[in-house]
Amino acid sequence: MIGISLKEWLKLLFINKFNVKLRFLPKIFGLTVINIVLSPFIIYERLRYGKKIRNTEIIKDPVFIVGHWRSGTTHLHKMLAFDEQFGYITLTETSLPHLFLSSSKLIHAIMKPFTPKERPTDKVHMFPKMPHEHEFALLFLSMHSPILMFAFPDNLNYYKEYVSLEKVSQKHLEEWKSWFLYLIKKLTLKEKGKQLILKNPPDTFRINLILELFPNAKIIHTYRNPYDLFFSTLKLHKHNSGLYAMQKQDYDVRQLIFETHVEMYEKFYEDIKLIPKGNLIEVQFEQLSKNPLSELERIYSSLGLEGYDLLKDRVKPYLESVAGYKPSKYEMSITDKQEIYSIWHKTIDKWGYEKAPRI
Repeated sequence: MIGISLKEWLKLLFINKFNVKLRFLPKIFGLTVINIVLSPFIIYERLRYGKKIRNTEIIKDPVFIVGHWRSGTTHLHKMLAFDEQFGYITLTETSLPHLFLSSSKLIHAIMKPFTPKERPTDKVHMFPKMPHEHEFALLFLSMHSPILMFAFPDNLNYYKEYVSLEKVSQKHLEEWKSWFLYLIKKLTLKEKGKQLILKNPPDTFRINLILELFPNAKIIHTYRNPYDLFFSTLKLHKHNSGLYAMQKQDYDVRQLIFETHVEMYEKFYEDIKLIPKGNLIEVQFEQLSKNPLSELERIYSSLGLEGYDLLKDRVKPYLESVAGYKPSKYEMSITDKQEIYSIWHKTIDKWGYEKAPRI
């Protein structure tokens, strides 16, 4: 939460009626102090770069990696980021989006002590300049993001609407689109005009909005065995609720995961009808893990991207470094599988995974 401007931070607390648990007050005090310290730097960057950002031209629409949380989007994003024709947003930049043009040394110094060496949910190596998802930047710029439901779960139903943005007010929708375009222009300016490769699970809900802003955007959708996906996502939710919480968590996490997945793929498979031919490819996580180079070649060929021959040499050291990595294995009962299949059967059948066994 250190990336929020002081004005928006105080506004956020006000909207939530300063309703926070006593044990979280030190966290809130610390965030407030940090936001006060960063305020002059934020103002400076806006004054110095505001006009340049607005006037930045996007030559090539971005490539978007979408897919449910824990479906391999990070792994794919890291691989594609080795292609030097692409620009991307880093962990540091998405955490402090107000500052990355004028204060890169400052924000790296700020983020270094806060960045764990491994991602707690799966032991994936982390570092400040790693490619990351832009949802955090959208949160800190627009304040219209579902991430806030982890911080303020009392308003879960309200913040949940910002996943797809279908039911939010027209005013908030236009604000979100304006900030999204602003972020893409700012990243394009930072990357000196390069085409952007971006990943963000919530964008799986937003294909229609992405195409409205970027009609020729290319979409890479990753999917994973839904049985493993459920338990991996459950682990992620438990971690995030503890990390961001400022109120007591009092909702059914399993039900939230089930409902979100169903809503995501009902919308996604309706929206992809809008994608121009040749601009969409679907990638199975298990195949990507087993045959990364052949899957990367298929992605480049299907989307009409150039540069695979250069990428395959650049990405090999990374692939060697993760060669021993194995996704977590989850113990699940027949009852667990039957529950998951009963709710997620459409995607399980569509993607060709096994049906739940009968007792």
